Amino acid sequence: MPKSRQYLSDTDDSSEEEVKSKMKSQKRERDTEDKPSKDEKKSAKKPKVDEEDTIWDLGNNRQVNVRNFKNKYYVDIREMYYDKDGDLKPGKKGICLTMQQWRKFMDVVEDVDKMAKSKC
Repeated sequence: MPKSRQYLSDTDDSSEEEVKSKMKSQKRERDTEDKPSKDEKKSAKKPKVDEEDTIWDLGNNRQVNVRNFKNKYYVDIREMYYDKDGDLKPGKKGICLTMQQWRKFMDVVEDVDKMAKSKC
């Protein structure tokens, strides 16, 4: 049984409904104190100035982004989508390369480009 449950005695003159409504109102008060408002959330989600410099648009809702995750840098090539609020969010389709993988990719890009041109 959770510690927050309050045990009621049979001699208590308040009804169970009143106690439940009091508990719900107390919970709502705690939740509203802890949670930031929607406006605060939106302002916190805006990209930093440093991140804006590392995003390149490829068209058709695709982007290349260099990002830092757990003190390691990655090159992320990803399709984006618009959520219900109209914000651009990363989708499932894409690839995230480590810097070592990115350098190896850049070494073979010219060969791949020549092969692709010869096939067209």
